[in-house]
Amino acid sequence: MRIATYRGADGAPRTAAVVGDAGAEQLIDLHDATNGAVPAGDLLALLEAGPAALAAAKGVTAGAGVAIGSVELLAPMARPPKLLAAAGNYQAHILEGGAPPVDKSNKVPKLFLKPSTSVAAPGESIPMPTTSSTMDWELELGVIIGKRGRNIPLDQALEYVAAYTIINDVSARKADWGFTVERNPSEWDLFFDWLNGKWPDGFAPTGPWAVTADEIPDPQALKMWLKVNGTVHQDASTADMIWGCAELISFASRFMTLEPGDMIATGTPAGVGDASGTYLAVGDVMEGWVEGVGTLVTPVGPSVTETI
Repeated sequence: MRIATYRGADGAPRTAAVVGDAGAEQLIDLHDATNGAVPAGDLLALLEAGPAALAAAKGVTAGAGVAIGSVELLAPMARPPKLLAAAGNYQAHILEGGAPPVDKSNKVPKLFLKPSTSVAAPGESIPMPTTSSTMDWELELGVIIGKRGRNIPLDQALEYVAAYTIINDVSARKADWGFTVERNPSEWDLFFDWLNGKWPDGFAPTGPWAVTADEIPDPQALKMWLKVNGTVHQDASTADMIWGCAELISFASRFMTLEPGDMIATGTPAGVGDASGTYLAVGDVMEGWVEGVGTLVTPVGPSVTETI
């Protein structure tokens, strides 16, 4: 099933089942439809409530709904407990960046953390960063963990997945800091400069909803594309991942306990703007589609400079 998070009449987030065909979707409030078995709140509240709440949610297939266009869609989870992202997980993307192919036999996945403040809602305009003029797109399949796990065996890893979504791992490729570093950077410093480009507010648009894992039996067989202003830039398949979803989950769980609501952005295919020196500008609109999930639309807005 598709589970969306929307803003309720009181301004608080609520989950809903998404029913109907594309362009005519309806939302059925899960808390109301299950007589409270699904807690009020976003997808994180539902997952933290345990398997019974998710089972109750999956039982909602019909009922009184509202048109999806009549409400404000929110990110499935505004503040996931952890937002992990995989770097360099498609060979073609590595090659377009000028690096040699990855020999998987003697490498491990490169995972990094993005702050929860990078999460943006579907359709939400994300600001140009004040630290860079090279804002880029990265379409990725997002994995949402459904139960607590550590040291998860590879052959059991997908059993820990509650749902899948789309994450656009927006990146700033080069820094325009407005100040200088008065020393020669080491490789370690360069690594952190690269991470800085992943952290700005809005740099992880997510949605438009989550699709429960039973609807996607093979996450390594999904077509995907990303358009900017209607032009296709990325066109690939999750089959092209170097480390698949199960491998990323198992690997991450060796270092940290995975919890309900944790998300993993699984890497982006070739076609990012940096490969051709093409970057986003105010007014651009990104559309990211993943088969079986949906389409995530993200406009680009001006920088936010006020102090809070």
